[in-house]
Amino acid sequence: MSIRQELARTALLLTLSWLVLLVLAACPGPAAREPLPDWSVGGSLDAGGGVDAAQPPDDQPFELSAATDVDYDTRLRQSGTQNTACVVFPDGTTAGFYTLDCRLDINELDLYGNGLDFDFSVPEGACEYVVYWHSMYEAFEVGQGPTEVSWDVDMTGNISNSVNAINGVPWCEFDHSKQIAQAPNCCTGGYTVSITHTDTGEVEVLPPQFWGGNPADCYNGAAYWDPEVSKNAAGWPMGTIVFLHQQSWSKRFHWAALSTDYYSNVVLANYYDPADHQPGGAPAGFLGDYSEQYSVFRCYDHAEELLAELRLVVREWNEEAQFDADADPDTTGTEPYSGTPINDRRDWADATPGSTTFVGLAQ
Repeated sequence: MSIRQELARTALLLTLSWLVLLVLAACPGPAAREPLPDWSVGGSLDAGGGVDAAQPPDDQPFELSAATDVDYDTRLRQSGTQNTACVVFPDGTTAGFYTLDCRLDINELDLYGNGLDFDFSVPEGACEYVVYWHSMYEAFEVGQGPTEVSWDVDMTGNISNSVNAINGVPWCEFDHSKQIAQAPNCCTGGYTVSITHTDTGEVEVLPPQFWGGNPADCYNGAAYWDPEVSKNAAGWPMGTIVFLHQQSWSKRFHWAALSTDYYSNVVLANYYDPADHQPGGAPAGFLGDYSEQYSVFRCYDHAEELLAELRLVVREWNEEAQFDADADPDTTGTEPYSGTPINDRRDWADATPGSTTFVGLAQ
């Protein structure tokens, strides 16, 4: 597996208010709808205002739902609930705003060997614009390099007293390519080089230099594995704007199997348990300046006023029996016949325990 394959897809989502323009997707117009879920279970939304999810209006919901036409089982529901749909009902006003966290559950080999599918639907009359972007994380640590580099050299070329350099070569700990050839340069900023010639006492100062790292090469996640990703000139992916003019709209989101390029499920399985990542409560990869844990789906009016929001995480399960029972997604141990681990594919708890370890090439 080459880092070129892994990180060529590396991308950054950017919202409407962030630093680069979003790409405008053409609106395909009204689309056919999946049947509404069974609302007899009911349940209230846990954030914002607006209409209670247990009392849906006649029109269709602003909803994320599991793909029902794939040959394996997934569940998509409100986080922290057993069976409440991931749905809100925007009423076209900011007063009716809802934000909702949702989770898609999937068995680990289904995710690794098949990829990821789910559906998104928007009701008629709800949104002038839909804006969405996908999860991403800092795979290799990004950092600013030292501003001063120096060393001494004698008349025979022997180098000594190096500061931020090794054998006359400037050194930055965030240039991972200097340590592993397949890794990216994530060192940013500039520096000056001072060389003292010990035989004459002359101090040679070179013109200002730059470390040359590009943070966009150091991120990964669903945003870059997205087959529809559109990147800006710096290599960051751009979020997507869809102009609906209050028409209904739906879309199937699909990511290919991770098995073609990766060892683990962390690229798409963006769920983590804060208890696994103390003291920070999050993996280091999700603490980066450009990180985004969630895939986010928003409904806006003409003036970019937010009317509704859904945020999605994907959690992979280690055992099918546990998945079917909706019990423990993180069982461990050894399978009785193969002798392989029950936890076959790493998620964030395994790949980066604590809150200071970056996943790097172990993706």
